[in-house]
Amino acid sequence: MEDDFDKVLLREIKGASRRSGNEWVIPLAKVKQAIELAGQHAIAVLGVELFRLLSEGVATEGYSGYDFEFGGNWASFVSKNNQSAAEYVEEHQSGEAYGYILTTASENEFARLRDHTNG
Repeated sequence: MEDDFDKVLLREIKGASRRSGNEWVIPLAKVKQAIELAGQHAIAVLGVELFRLLSEGVATEGYSGYDFEFGGNWASFVSKNNQSAAEYVEEHQSGEAYGYILTTASENEFARLRDHTNG
């Protein structure tokens, strides 16, 4: 199922990336652009996972640990999350045998997730 991030992700980013289940494993050369693109479309990057690419799949190498409480201002929430995502990528740059999965949510997706977990 295509989420809001999939809908705005550029073809050139998808072409350079690899699928793992229903998520994109994005190479370092494109992940910063993907984070910027998410921000331009008011999509929050809630977390980043770093994976080593294997012939039979992917292996987790690390993941971000930031977590922000949503205080009602979506633009601020997106900015904080996406800045932290960019910082994580900057601090965890890897070679061509690695990629990043961005866990994302638009405001509508986030609201549905909150409603689902709260009731």
